[in-house]
Amino acid sequence: MRLLIALIVLSSSLALERKTFEGYKIVKAFPENSEHLQWLNHLKDQNVDFLQPATKEGRQAIMLLNPQQYIFTKTAFDSINLSIDILYDNVERHLQEMWKRLSKKKAFDINDYNSFEDINQGLDDFVGSCPSGASCNIENIGSSTEGRPLRVFKISKSGANRKIVFFDSAIHAREWLAPATNLKLLEAILKQDTQDAINLLNKYDFHFLIIHNPDGYVYSWEVDRFWRKNRSPNAGSFCIGTDLNRNFDVNWGTDGTSTNPCSETYGGSSAASEVETQALQNYAQRVGDSVIVWTSIHTAAQIILHPFGHTENGICVRAEDHDDLYRVANAFADAIENTYDTLWTRGNSCEEIYPTSGSTSDYVKAVVNIKYTYTPELRGPGFNPGKEAIELSSNEIWNGVKAMISEIEAVEKL
Repeated sequence: MRLLIALIVLSSSLALERKTFEGYKIVKAFPENSEHLQWLNHLKDQNVDFLQPATKEGRQAIMLLNPQQYIFTKTAFDSINLSIDILYDNVERHLQEMWKRLSKKKAFDINDYNSFEDINQGLDDFVGSCPSGASCNIENIGSSTEGRPLRVFKISKSGANRKIVFFDSAIHAREWLAPATNLKLLEAILKQDTQDAINLLNKYDFHFLIIHNPDGYVYSWEVDRFWRKNRSPNAGSFCIGTDLNRNFDVNWGTDGTSTNPCSETYGGSSAASEVETQALQNYAQRVGDSVIVWTSIHTAAQIILHPFGHTENGICVRAEDHDDLYRVANAFADAIENTYDTLWTRGNSCEEIYPTSGSTSDYVKAVVNIKYTYTPELRGPGFNPGKEAIELSSNEIWNGVKAMISEIEAVEKL
């Protein structure tokens, strides 16, 4: 039955044409007061697609607007003296240039964006490039709604009580820079061409889940470039998909989520209702005692976040070891900033961006008891930066990861 459903979904998706974004604009706005924030939140309630939400005064919001939404938003913002800047005047023209370039790619290219199939081929090839003295293998930890594998690439060495450094990415399908950066981190460990990489692999094992949401990721390539959720059908609704980063079994359904299946933040029919969520929860439970740090890579806000995301009585909840988490987040963010002289925010997820519940990071912290869990929101702009962003992102995040691990060692006296 599951195979039949997968085949039906696959055949229907093949018949779909790629969504056009002709006349759409990507714009940014900087709210300067509470009225500005109220208007932006009103737009979010009206299902305007925020590529980067406005969470505080002075922090930019980035929106994807269709032509009608742009006219309404521009008129409304003019009335409250909130200016907007256009980042992309015609999104479709920008996308067509990208699709044309990508159509000429013949195979996996670690310095460009890659399809799900090409990523899997690249991972298979990486197994054969394992460094001397190490073991490389791929474990399928589960399957997606449509039957695609969730593959964890593992690089390890022999030795007792070795800890794991874990990275996941692409829980949100449209955030292509996240898996592209994650692949470059994997490559840095695999190539062993710097002393830092050698030292890290001598001490730790590394696990990489490059694509957590394979169905959504494929859909973002084939149909809707800005698709966020997975592709699970919702009973009683024509709207497809659950936000997997609201679906984990931790404070589920309490903050920053929606019960509307059409919402981008729909948390699912129940906690861990989605097979992709279940697969990663089970894997985390199995390896959690050995994980020294878990990093879930997202885009695009230039923030290093740590738990928790939820609230109690309207107040953001801090972990008991908040000071340790924040100290390491500071080291992580400072090293990133020092790479290209950029600015990165850091801190408690609820306080620094917005309340959330049911996230990967909170689950592995609260349920699996992994002390150090982080969510870097990578550079942008938005979810469709050019391929040149991959090298910039990977360089700065690699520096951040090295500093993060070093600071954990200092705090824990390892």
